[in-house]
Amino acid sequence: MRGEKEERRKRISKLMAYILRHNPAEFGVELDERGFASLSDLLRGLRKVFPDVTRTEVEEIVREDPKGRYELRGERIRALYGHSIPARLDAEPVRPPERLFHGTSRRSVGSILKEGLKPMGRRFVHLSLSREDAFAVGRRHDSSPAILEIKALEAWKAGIPFYHPAESIFLAPYIPPQFIALGEGRSGCHRREGDEGIEEIRNSSDIIRREKGN
Repeated sequence: MRGEKEERRKRISKLMAYILRHNPAEFGVELDERGFASLSDLLRGLRKVFPDVTRTEVEEIVREDPKGRYELRGERIRALYGHSIPARLDAEPVRPPERLFHGTSRRSVGSILKEGLKPMGRRFVHLSLSREDAFAVGRRHDSSPAILEIKALEAWKAGIPFYHPAESIFLAPYIPPQFIALGEGRSGCHRREGDEGIEEIRNSSDIIRREKGN
């Protein structure tokens, strides 16, 4: 029963994210300029797919979400990050840690090292505090993702703004290639299935950097 409850909660949360981040109009929900929606409107939208979803379930998802995706203020709710539609961030730019991480598919590494990290349909690049978190994010796109190390503090000193909307997430509008390096993977020391592909990427990234230096 617990497993079924967790799976249901995960599916509801994914639909909440879709509505609040990407397509509120499809479910009859309207966002204000800060990304807030009426909780009752969201519930009506969710009930198109989950007819018996309750306010209590939504409140539990907000409260217990491990990545702090949502904020509930009285009768208003919003996603804190991840939007592909306009939504104003309340947060002021912050000084980031020295290093942040980004998980991505191996096939994307070459273009990222040449062109930098772009939001790609979202409003911000999402960065993780740890290799482990970046690995988990990257697994959505690749069974053995590449982990990029971001020289966040150097980028910040060069004028790139960073935001910190949730405990384990940092956001930036763009990361130029000079602040990106190919990391060592999930833990930095263990080889995994697919690491041969990562070595090929690392070799190609060295070639790219040499070309830029010429």
